[in-house]
Amino acid sequence: MTDILRGKRLEPMDDLALKITSSVETDKRIQKAVVYVNMAHVLALYNARAISKEDMSKIMKALSEELGGFPLDYRYEDVHMSLEQDLSSKIGEVAGHIGLAKSRNDQVATAIRLELKEELLSVMESLESLIENILNIASENVKTFFITFTHLQPAQASTGAHWLLSYAWALLRDLERLKLAYSITDMSPMGSAANAGSLVPVDRYEEADMLGFSGLVENTVDAVSTRDFIFDALYSITSISLNLSKLSADIISFMSLGILDLDDKFVSTSSIMPQKRNPVVAEIIRAKSAVLTSNLIGAMEIVRGLNSSYNLDLQEITPRLWASIDEVSSILKVMSIMVLGIKFNENKAEELAKKAFVTASDLAEFISLKFGVPFREAHHIVGEAVKSSEAGGELISSLIETLKQNGINADAQELSQVINPVSSIEKKITAGGPHPKESIRQINMINLKLKEFEDFVNLSKRKIEKTYQMMINKGWY
Repeated sequence: MTDILRGKRLEPMDDLALKITSSVETDKRIQKAVVYVNMAHVLALYNARAISKEDMSKIMKALSEELGGFPLDYRYEDVHMSLEQDLSSKIGEVAGHIGLAKSRNDQVATAIRLELKEELLSVMESLESLIENILNIASENVKTFFITFTHLQPAQASTGAHWLLSYAWALLRDLERLKLAYSITDMSPMGSAANAGSLVPVDRYEEADMLGFSGLVENTVDAVSTRDFIFDALYSITSISLNLSKLSADIISFMSLGILDLDDKFVSTSSIMPQKRNPVVAEIIRAKSAVLTSNLIGAMEIVRGLNSSYNLDLQEITPRLWASIDEVSSILKVMSIMVLGIKFNENKAEELAKKAFVTASDLAEFISLKFGVPFREAHHIVGEAVKSSEAGGELISSLIETLKQNGINADAQELSQVINPVSSIEKKITAGGPHPKESIRQINMINLKLKEFEDFVNLSKRKIEKTYQMMINKGWY
């Protein structure tokens, strides 16, 4: 076996060392992208008059056949040399032209970007589906009584929709991050060669256009070495996972309080306690956020301390990228179905709301507005009444007595209306608050924004498909 990379310059590499340094397993993900990169480069070489039309046609025909797959062999280190070796076995020495004015440094950076663009669009579609399902459940629960929490303690009166929409907005921001990551990824390093270009006057802008990129990574050293586009993608994915972890934690807590439940498809039971309904799917999603966070940190740590330009250390980043893409894709699909099975228990929520005095802040505000008492004083008055009530008294009676001690005569019936948790929601007109009209307004806003993302994804997918089809069908061979 002739080693087309080492030639006579180096003796054969130690087999164990080869296996450690080889990237063929990870490279399977970019196999097709590498072929497209080579096709664009061969056309660019021809346009630069660096190779003949006959050689160009022969190589292009062979490359088009490689789109169906070619053997990856760790003995050739990576997908790039495996492709060249396979081409050489089929068309002979002419295959060696594909190495002209091109390095594995710019080629791998370009191929990763091509593959990542498609992966990001897929993640965006999955995230859109999850948000749409959240909106569907929220629209059914704009008047469903629920409560908010701070410090894991019951806080204020709310609705099921209000709680759900807090996640819809957070995940919508993650869509923005994915879109930004896509735009940063959508820049071509191709034509940079090892890191300083080539004597061949290859048109980098032409290569970028042929591969469907929106522009160039302008500096050739930066082009082959930067992996910040991967960090942007990983951060977007990590942010999604953190939001889903928080949503999972809420679901777990709310199930334990009995104010929310999940479909049987997403819970399990105990091996010894038959009464148990354990939110195991939510627990695993919560745990996986730690794994995704570690992939981001691990990737960043790999580049910490690296010199400029290309180092093989960068090869270790890519497996973390694909692992995170696969993980978040699975999580999004599961969560998207799981949220459709969320059921709210209004009776339990109202019972807990009354027991936990969730309208205490309403009372303090009412007293401040009604009687002109400074809010902090009203806050203390209500706090004292709540303390008395917890000791066995009745809240309204305790409050009226406390108010009298402060020279204020209040109407018991009016105070009773103020402390009603359900009516509390109707009285609040805060933008973004729990009032049903506000929830409907937010649902409509998010739906409009989702339509913009949907259009962006569809347009980007069509551009990618058109780019590849033009390269294949242009009749070069």
